[in-house]
Amino acid sequence: MELTNSILKMIADLPTPGYFVVVEFIQTTNKMPQGIELFIQGKLEAIENGVTGRKFKYKEEEWVMMFTFFPTNQVVDERYALKNKVIKTRGSR
Repeated sequence: MELTNSILKMIADLPTPGYFVVVEFIQTTNKMPQGIELFIQGKLEAIENGVTGRKFKYKEEEWVMMFTFFPTNQVVDERYALKNKVIKTRGSR
């Protein structure tokens, strides 16, 4: 858990002008990944050059992470929106 917190801090400290970056840890290990900063910079450049996707998979050795880049100057595209779903079952209040 300490390593994932270090990664989250590192990502939060990176300059990502115009985007809020969210990461989901799919698979972790006990060795710090080294290529996250270059990965994020590369994806920001790709987005600025016209790539329409905002969700990218990162793999390094045993690490697997899913990064989502949310623009800070516009409404989030419906397919990337984080939504709360309420399921009401019969008899619940």
